[in-house]
Amino acid sequence: MNAIGKSSAIFVTLSGLFWGGWIVGSQTPEGQEAIARAYAAYEEQQAAASANLFDSTALRAIVCGDPNSAEQKPCLAVVAAGRMFIVDAGSGAASSLARRNIPMERLAAVLLTDADLPQAADLSAVYGASARGGETLLPVYGPAETQRLVDGLNQAGGFDGATRGLQAWGPSPEPGRSVIVFEADGLVVSAFTTQEDAFEGRVGYRFDYRGRSIVVGGDGRVATAAAARDADVVLQGAETQRTAQVTGGFSAAEAAANAQALNTGMMVLTGAENPIAAQTQIAEARAAGFSDVAAARVGMLVELPLANSEINVRAL
Repeated sequence: MNAIGKSSAIFVTLSGLFWGGWIVGSQTPEGQEAIARAYAAYEEQQAAASANLFDSTALRAIVCGDPNSAEQKPCLAVVAAGRMFIVDAGSGAASSLARRNIPMERLAAVLLTDADLPQAADLSAVYGASARGGETLLPVYGPAETQRLVDGLNQAGGFDGATRGLQAWGPSPEPGRSVIVFEADGLVVSAFTTQEDAFEGRVGYRFDYRGRSIVVGGDGRVATAAAARDADVVLQGAETQRTAQVTGGFSAAEAAANAQALNTGMMVLTGAENPIAAQTQIAEARAAGFSDVAAARVGMLVELPLANSEINVRAL
């Protein structure tokens, strides 16, 4: 059993001890000691599971955010080479990672696909969790409007943006030409855009780590980008065909057709407004001829081992 599986088993045991002990005598020294031991074991396994996420054996992505938010924009935490990058700090980004004992001090940068409020709603909280009150700068990459957004947040938080606070960086990729924003220890993170996304002020990101790759782009049309070619996993915002006909947005069927043409290994659809819409998107994508597709859910872990070509998806 892996560390995450052990942690779940201990939590079940802990729950049983707590409720059972409460009924039969948790107020006794023996009962309290048993519960304390169970809590200690659970916390130890949780810490071990979180540490394993940062080992050098895989490229990993964790879907984060607040599933109950009215403006749900699932964020993504990508982990590789001992570092974490958050793509879109939507509502609940910091708290959802904290609940899973993800060490926020490992955060290297925030990458915004769009400089609008839904993608940056939790940016200040993410900075606070990662900085822990120290003299720290957190790089924030994104479209041109990111500078204005960051300036406003720094002013509101009392940060100067030079020694403390958020530091904006605009990679400004041109359609068809990627720009590297980070490179170290076998990990390369690059920003890209398409003709349509450049017009809308959107940017996508590709993570390449020792032969494995993840591409993510929020609500952009990343599945059509040359930067998505041969990617192991593409996380793509999409709509049902009926909704796309009304809004002019990107349908799951269109995303699937493009993913197949670009030899994508797996596509994870993000941003569905409810479970029914998510299942409809999956059905439409599969009907378009692309079978390896899943719906993003908060707490989902996508793991790409370096030792093989597998794509493992499970709850964290």
